[in-house]
Amino acid sequence: MRYLRMDRSVRDAVSLLAQPDVDAIVVIDGGRPEDGSIVGIVTERDIFRAMATGGLEILDGLVWMITKTDFVSVDVTMPRAERLAQFCTHRTDQIAIMDGFALKSVQSIWDCVAAACPDPGPA
Repeated sequence: MRYLRMDRSVRDAVSLLAQPDVDAIVVIDGGRPEDGSIVGIVTERDIFRAMATGGLEILDGLVWMITKTDFVSVDVTMPRAERLAQFCTHRTDQIAIMDGFALKSVQSIWDCVAAACPDPGPA
């Protein structure tokens, strides 16, 4: 899970999202993830949508301005099949996995599908 302070640029978020296995960034208000409060989640899709309406200038704006603050969250104990249903119900591609008020991870729909589908093995 990657974190980015809310006062950083969208360009900084793009750099983090370009790294392998980073599907979403948790945007925080604070200096460190342990001390900061969660502002929301930002994904590549959020950045593309912002650029479609605001142009390339959005890259120099602050990341909190395009952050989703109304992200979907589920309890860490929720079974995978129910998690998968939440993606469809809320029409989202990322959900926050919570343990009470603590954020444990951000899961993409593809992570959930891969975990729910057994590997068929070699063809």
